[in-house]
Amino acid sequence: MNLYLLRHGEAEARQYDDPQRALTGRGKLEVRDVARQFAARKVPLDLCLHSPYLRTTQTAEVFMAELGSSLRPLPQPVLTPEHRAFKVLDHLRTLQVEHVLLVTHNPLVSELYAVLTGADMQIMHVFGTSELNAVHCDVVDAGCGAGQFRLQARV
Repeated sequence: MNLYLLRHGEAEARQYDDPQRALTGRGKLEVRDVARQFAARKVPLDLCLHSPYLRTTQTAEVFMAELGSSLRPLPQPVLTPEHRAFKVLDHLRTLQVEHVLLVTHNPLVSELYAVLTGADMQIMHVFGTSELNAVHCDVVDAGCGAGQFRLQARV
């Protein structure tokens, strides 16, 4: 399985209703830039899953629109920030597809990348906004993935 782990774009400042924080204009530009870089690699996607929070929903929609893809992003509660990487791995094992885009939040996305690639959790890489990291897994399990490439916004 090829996983493309994407943190949402820059969002509005924290407010009382965190799930309803929207992307900023800059956040949308960041996502479009990363989507263009991704499109240039001609990577196929079979599935796009995202947290149901507004900023990840918007990130998934902007990303897929920039790709010109007809795939419909699907909300997955397991991708909200309070969940842990091992719960996401359990969900990923149920999927029967090869190329999956996951749009989620920190700390979950950084933790998921670290768990998949066997990185030391004490010094794990922390994703920036709109950052995408690709991981190839012959088997979806802790330490069984290999990082393939990283894309970051250049705006």
